[in-house]
Amino acid sequence: MTRTQWASRVGEGDRPASPAGRTAVGIILNPKHPATLRAYAELVPELRNTGAHYRSMTTSVDRSGRWQAEQLVKWGADIVIILGGDGTIRATAPVLAEADILTFLVPTGTANVLSRHIGLRSSRHAIDHCKRTIASIIRDGYPPNLRNVPINTAEYQTADGARHRTEFISLAGIGGDARAVAHHHVSLGLLGYAWGAAQTLVAADFTASTGDTASMRDAARAEDTASTGEGTDSGLVWSVMASKVARPAGPIAVFPEARIDAPTFSMLTVGPFPHSPMARCRAWAGIAAACLQGRPEAHPLMNYRRTTETTVTVEYPVPAQLDGDLIGDCLELRVSAGEKTLRVSAPAS
Repeated sequence: MTRTQWASRVGEGDRPASPAGRTAVGIILNPKHPATLRAYAELVPELRNTGAHYRSMTTSVDRSGRWQAEQLVKWGADIVIILGGDGTIRATAPVLAEADILTFLVPTGTANVLSRHIGLRSSRHAIDHCKRTIASIIRDGYPPNLRNVPINTAEYQTADGARHRTEFISLAGIGGDARAVAHHHVSLGLLGYAWGAAQTLVAADFTASTGDTASMRDAARAEDTASTGEGTDSGLVWSVMASKVARPAGPIAVFPEARIDAPTFSMLTVGPFPHSPMARCRAWAGIAAACLQGRPEAHPLMNYRRTTETTVTVEYPVPAQLDGDLIGDCLELRVSAGEKTLRVSAPAS
């Protein structure tokens, strides 16, 4: 099925704006992944059975979700269901959070980090949750099991000197983790990310200066007395990451203290690594062992702290990523924990 055929097929289910007294459900679909078509075909009959009124909109390369979310807000959506991955969620979330619209997630992307961390095991599980919860809302009028997910801010300077500002949900990074994202295109799905990660294990360290705003650092310390480090450092590193999720890339808790709804980031600086290839391999083996034991902070090359805001400045352009999507080679990356939140429906724990 071509992209044009896909858009046409989705459009056949569109209906006019919801009559008074009926629940209006907007659906945003990312057709990049084949799983989206299958999930959509399963979802729509379930929505019809609940009596919900719906409208579907498909993302594109030029319009990755923000515009679609804006159109559904204007249409009068009470609920929006996102069929896609973390990139689609990141594009739509600021608009839906601003409009205070209840959001459901159906994971059809590659990593589906946010969906996993709110308890959605699969697209089928997510569709069942949508059906039950929307039927409950129509019947009782109140959505149960809500999670308020902060919308965080990233400001960055690219290699050409241009400055940008955008939002993200769960993870930001500069250095080795972003290089892994840059290399993942050689294979599809998680295998591509695994290959990218393997390619970057021997990547050279780079010089970075990392600083937290003093007042922000003090607030983070007040919240978590177990914080380590002074929040300001300069030297060779392999990567610097800020996370709101414990497991950004698989089943291992790389950020064991991170929480998706926390007011602070779990910051991780990795490295510097020894120059000898053999010593470097031993260091990575030690990190892997510490992570598998559930104690990554025990390894001396894994340096954690908590903060609400940090700025990483580098001497030469280094790849950076947001929610697993490469944003290019950057000279500076500043992340700030957000106060605006997205209301997400989650299954009961």
